[in-house]
Amino acid sequence: MRLMIMMGAVLLSAGCSKDVVHEASGDEDSMRPPPGSNEMLRAPISGVDGIEVIISDVVIPANAAVPRHYHPGEEFLYVIEGSAIHVEEGKPDRELKAGDAYVIPPRAEHAPRGGPEGARAIVFRVHVAGAQERVLIED
Repeated sequence: MRLMIMMGAVLLSAGCSKDVVHEASGDEDSMRPPPGSNEMLRAPISGVDGIEVIISDVVIPANAAVPRHYHPGEEFLYVIEGSAIHVEEGKPDRELKAGDAYVIPPRAEHAPRGGPEGARAIVFRVHVAGAQERVLIED
């Protein structure tokens, strides 16, 4: 419970302290980050030695496949646009669409695919500070 409260506080403070201001241009595509994992914040968790969080804005193009990989730490995601198929070793494929949230356990091998319109998700990762964020798996 304490960790969840700390994660919520980090998310709130990240949203309040970000030094980027987006002006309303009427063109939402101009505010969309490029395809891939776009790191928005990397910070230590206060009171938890050696653990950090990474918040990313992840964009998967329509029908694109992300190479199979895993993360050393736990991954929490919230889909904000479109849809994707979450493909995780040992589990049935799962469609995730805007408004869905999902937790990926540490070291779970996965390879998501973008849906017909692609997908965009806010991803929150908790892991050991300095550890590699993503490990690609050779076929």
